[in-house]
Amino acid sequence: MNLFRYTYTWIACCLTVLLVCSIALNANGIRATLTAQTELKLQSTATFLEQILMPVSPVPSEPNRDIKTVPDYPAILAQLQLVSPSLDIQLHVLTTNERLSLAAPVSKATNTLLSVSPHIMKILWPSLSLQRTLLEDNKQAISYTVTMPIDTINNAFLKQLLPGTLLAISLHLTSMLALFFSLRWKLLPLSRLAQQPVSLKGQLPAIVPNSIEAKAWLTMQDHFKNQLADIFRQQALEANNLKAQAYQDKVSGLGNRHYFINQLNAWLNNPQQAGLILLRTTLLDEVYQHHGFEKGDSFTRQLADEFNSNIVHVNIYLARLSYDEFAVLLPNISTEKLKLIAESMHTVHQLLEKNYRGDISDSVFSGLLAIEQPSNASTVLGQLDNILAQATRNPAEPILLADNPHQVPSFGKQQWKSILLEAIEHGAMDYKYQPVLNEHHQQYHLEVFSSLKAKQSCYQASQFLGAIEDVGAGVLLDKHVIAEHINILNADPSRSPFAINLTSNSITDPSFNRWLDQALSRNQHLAERLHFDIPESCFIQTPDACSLLCSVIRFYKFNYGVDGYGRYFKSLAYLEEFQPDYAKVDFSYTHQLNDELKKQLLSSICRSAHSLNIMTIATRVETETQLERLSDLFVSGFQGFYTEQKQRDKQATQRPLLADH
Repeated sequence: MNLFRYTYTWIACCLTVLLVCSIALNANGIRATLTAQTELKLQSTATFLEQILMPVSPVPSEPNRDIKTVPDYPAILAQLQLVSPSLDIQLHVLTTNERLSLAAPVSKATNTLLSVSPHIMKILWPSLSLQRTLLEDNKQAISYTVTMPIDTINNAFLKQLLPGTLLAISLHLTSMLALFFSLRWKLLPLSRLAQQPVSLKGQLPAIVPNSIEAKAWLTMQDHFKNQLADIFRQQALEANNLKAQAYQDKVSGLGNRHYFINQLNAWLNNPQQAGLILLRTTLLDEVYQHHGFEKGDSFTRQLADEFNSNIVHVNIYLARLSYDEFAVLLPNISTEKLKLIAESMHTVHQLLEKNYRGDISDSVFSGLLAIEQPSNASTVLGQLDNILAQATRNPAEPILLADNPHQVPSFGKQQWKSILLEAIEHGAMDYKYQPVLNEHHQQYHLEVFSSLKAKQSCYQASQFLGAIEDVGAGVLLDKHVIAEHINILNADPSRSPFAINLTSNSITDPSFNRWLDQALSRNQHLAERLHFDIPESCFIQTPDACSLLCSVIRFYKFNYGVDGYGRYFKSLAYLEEFQPDYAKVDFSYTHQLNDELKKQLLSSICRSAHSLNIMTIATRVETETQLERLSDLFVSGFQGFYTEQKQRDKQATQRPLLADH
């Protein structure tokens, strides 16, 4: 219901109620007047009748008058008809039981349309009659009844009521018609304004306000439209801010993980040839730890800007996935160009690193993946994580491109953790051992390499170790491997010493220190047969936690060594502080013996360890020639395919001798 209809209906109802009330009041007044007049007429008629019927007392001058003369009743009635023609009169002579009556002439109804039913007439008009008895104790006793007919008084009532009622109805209809047009004229602009939706599009209708309300409404709509515009601008600004919060990394200014996943999913819906790069740098963590958040944020922003400006390709998507990881999606790119872009990113990183600390270290790694078939974001990112984990364990080749993307596991970090927990619970861990020979070609210990069995597949440590360390599950792996090999050594006293690699999670976990303390205290007799390999990064980055762990190991006279020795060449001072039993040289040095600079560097770091009476072990020794060259560079231990093959040959020659005995 619009404004005009509502207002008109409400006023019309009020006026109609007022009309009905006025007619009712007028009718009640007419009824009261007619009732009073009728009662007065009945009383006067009764008084006149009594004067006629009552005998007159005898006069002394007329002694011979007969007071017992019978009155002429018909003549009396005829006389009354002339006096009161509208009344019904009944006479009852009690002595003779004679009844005489005089009926008023029947009058026609004023208007049959306005005639009232008899039942309503009885309610509206009570009994209008008067009955009396005269000379009750006399022989001329008579009773009379004077009645006003209801039809007569009702006709009189309608005659008086009808003119006023018709006049009131006429005035009512006239006022309603005038009200209709006046309200329509007054409220039409207001109704049009009320029906006009307020929006930011278009202008307000050209309406001439003809009332204070219309002007106020027009002003309100204009003000409301301005408020809507302000709210819309604020919402647009807030949406942009929320979008930046949801899809932009605040520090680097690049897209964040959500942004990259959305772009990747959108692209994977219609896949073409594309390449992905996942770059991880340990330099950011070093900058934050040594120079604080302000310097770290500035360095991160500078690194992101350099990446963004040096990647030359059409339609790239660059994002910062995590604290130290950057990802790039490059649609329609070949594997050759993908490698070139990865190398340019490494060059940018090395330049910034050189400006920061004056030299270059193995602090940046990249995993590359080429996509040719439909997939999903979780699978692709899982494969990238696994490729990057393999790249971080091979500093000699910090850029790793998956040869066959279909053979790269697509497990995410939490999935790797679930597989590890399931393997530990069901005993699905597998171990391989690689011997380490000293300079006399005698076995020093066997390094333990763990693998997981899941769904008829076997996964090497290089595939899952980075993922489980990221989710803090390395402690579970180390506890299980140590407990297993303590049981093996206790069961077979003839077994050679084992060297178990510890993850960085275990180094920094106080609960692992306590567990290891209890385990070593119960197995002190294995001190010469159980060694621990600790990553060199832990000695450099977490020296306090590493010192606590080494104190526990040294307290029970177990041996420990440095794994990946030489990766942090500028920080070899930790050797003097921790005094490890051996140091396994990072394999990036053993593959570049033809490079004179690398050769001198290897000789220098080995000499530093040798001067502290620390055994240096070269890893990934593949040939005898390589072993001979390393022997001249202060290397006193060897590990790799060559030593493994030599150990198998030695065992093969010993079997016939044992058979002869």
